[in-house]
Amino acid sequence: MVRRQGKSTGFTLTELLVVTSVIAIIAAITFPVYRGVVNAAKRTVCINNFTAISRAMQMYTTDYDDRVPPVNYKYVSFHSGSEDRTWVQTLSPYAGDFRLFTCPSDTGRGANGTPSGWEGYYAASLRSNLGYNYMYFSPLVQDAVGVWASHPIQNSQIGNPSRTLAFIDSVWDRNETGKPVGGGSWVTVPPCRYMKLANGTVADSFHMPQGSRSYFGFSPVGWQPTSTRSWLVYGGAWPWHSDRFTVGFADGRVDMVSMDDLTAGCQFQDSWKGLIDNTAAYIWDLND
Repeated sequence: MVRRQGKSTGFTLTELLVVTSVIAIIAAITFPVYRGVVNAAKRTVCINNFTAISRAMQMYTTDYDDRVPPVNYKYVSFHSGSEDRTWVQTLSPYAGDFRLFTCPSDTGRGANGTPSGWEGYYAASLRSNLGYNYMYFSPLVQDAVGVWASHPIQNSQIGNPSRTLAFIDSVWDRNETGKPVGGGSWVTVPPCRYMKLANGTVADSFHMPQGSRSYFGFSPVGWQPTSTRSWLVYGGAWPWHSDRFTVGFADGRVDMVSMDDLTAGCQFQDSWKGLIDNTAAYIWDLND
């Protein structure tokens, strides 16, 4: 048998290197664009979710004499959902879909599916990605005789609804490397608590009743800006969108805000040691 003689159809090493280099260049150009498109889509979904929950809150306040939902009906317990109810559960019938309380950019949530049963919904509601500004909107307070109760405000008590934060992107916890885990948190706390008055004295902006104590559910309290692992590094809030936070304001407006926006008007430090020095710029409290 005579072997057919002909030109080889294989690629040379040089040709393979050129093709590989071209593919690498295309990938380097395309992948960031793709990631950008995906992240933009997730931001849009998150904004739409916040908008839907803002609408649900407005419907709720219309039904309940202008009063916002209580953060919890009773002292929160992670094992007694049948005896408690969170603000997330309260608004769920108005929202229509429990998934609206989650953020698609939350990489620590996992695929747990739709919760079922009272305990399941209660546990899932605690890990909402919308963290309620509850210390101003509905503080959970224990009175002098030991009874815990939420004290939701009325919208009329808010000086400037378009500049008052109602809820914000949140995180449940962080692992030893600082990576978010467990989903979101149904509550967040502001960067500052005490405010400097015009006469030079200091006042508690939470306005706690005499002889009472409030529920924070964690220790230490306040923001922990120097921490590399605490979930309270931003008071439970978390920048899921390229260092920006989704915020739902009291008037129903939703926006992406920066860290500077969150801390404006507040010289914040660890554990609420900093003072509020400009209530007009401070978007957490109820002042103008």
